[in-house]
Amino acid sequence: MDSVTQFTLGASVAALVVGPKLGMRAILLGGVVATLPDLDSFLPATNVIDKVTYHRGFSHSLLVQTALSPAIAYVAHALFKNSSVSYLRMLLTVWLCLITHSLLDSLTTYGTQLFWPLEAGSPVAFPSVFIIDPFYTITLLVGVIGYLFLIHRNRRRAMKMMRVCVGLSTFYLTLGMGAHLLVKSRAEALPALAGTKIHVQPMPFNILYWQILAVDKAHYYTGATSALRLCPLVKLKQYPRLDRLSDTASVSPSVKRFEWFSDGFFSYVEQGERVLISDLRIGYAPFFPFTFDFAGKGQASFASEGEQQMKQVPAFIETAPRRVRGKGRDMAYLSYLYGAAREVPEGCSF
Repeated sequence: MDSVTQFTLGASVAALVVGPKLGMRAILLGGVVATLPDLDSFLPATNVIDKVTYHRGFSHSLLVQTALSPAIAYVAHALFKNSSVSYLRMLLTVWLCLITHSLLDSLTTYGTQLFWPLEAGSPVAFPSVFIIDPFYTITLLVGVIGYLFLIHRNRRRAMKMMRVCVGLSTFYLTLGMGAHLLVKSRAEALPALAGTKIHVQPMPFNILYWQILAVDKAHYYTGATSALRLCPLVKLKQYPRLDRLSDTASVSPSVKRFEWFSDGFFSYVEQGERVLISDLRIGYAPFFPFTFDFAGKGQASFASEGEQQMKQVPAFIETAPRRVRGKGRDMAYLSYLYGAAREVPEGCSF
């Protein structure tokens, strides 16, 4: 999620745990601690692909956060030594602020490496909320502002307001999880998507409209639906997909890691003399912001067993990857998605 949301969530958690004793300072404590995992964005990376795939890595691991919480809590306890907050309560606050950051991130499409360094498959992603969701963020923000306004006037009302806002925002996430399961079950029932791997995610800024993505070896399919409709129908578009360059071509560890990062929802693209790879989960066809140009087409010498004469065969020559930025989001396609999601096919009900 965005930094404002993470800061606000951490502030809300801290207010609930140590707010009565720290007052306004609980907001600062929780917000700062909840921001710490995203400092990995500033770490140097070998290339732009690694910059993407190593984000939400070790600093977002529940195991690492649990191990580091005692040290962070010790520093926080020392900073607020004039308060009556015990070290154990401070430890609980720090731990909750850290893990709720990672758990919230795992509810977005990007995914989170919750169990680093354990080999536990691709980053955990159960897309239930868009990376920026105004309802979720504003609900928490109302709680924080109300808390700041009331804490020195009526502490009981301040805590009640915070509990209500955190409860409402959590209920909203629960609705998103339910909508995810509902939409995915509909998509899996579609004959057109039989034998494909399916990914569903909320469309921007809401949990009412959803995008469906499916892949097989030769194609990917994308369309939209509404979580409100008791209907298995969606409008789908089909696009060609390349799941590998050739039988003999190999790619660098960075590109291979990108395949892992995308949980298999990727496609290679041969564009003129250049070779690109796209994460199909993030964006809307044909615009995918996580698209990287990483190789060019060339020739390589090759001699099969028993032959002495070298042959020239097509080859892919990797270069320093660069991110391909489009001229802008395809608003026409975005409008199509919303139109498809809002259309009520015959026989469907709300």
